[in-house]
Amino acid sequence: MRQDIDTGDLVQVLPARPEEFQKPLTGYVLESKAINSNYNTDRKMHPDEYHCKVRFLNGEETRWIRRKWLKLLSKVS
Repeated sequence: MRQDIDTGDLVQVLPARPEEFQKPLTGYVLESKAINSNYNTDRKMHPDEYHCKVRFLNGEETRWIRRKWLKLLSKVS
């Protein structure tokens, strides 16, 4: 099922504290999955229930980030 942020979408990381980043981290979602592996994925998940693997445009390493810390910039068409 498609989530509000899914594979191919352009996202920005929302830092817990604005001073954590000099520039906003922006990247593409490579994969998304439920945080709890026993989760029933037949319905749309709440932002607290899944995380996304993000490849950053500035060359930082690819990493998993919880959905609630991501801001959607553009949907894949």
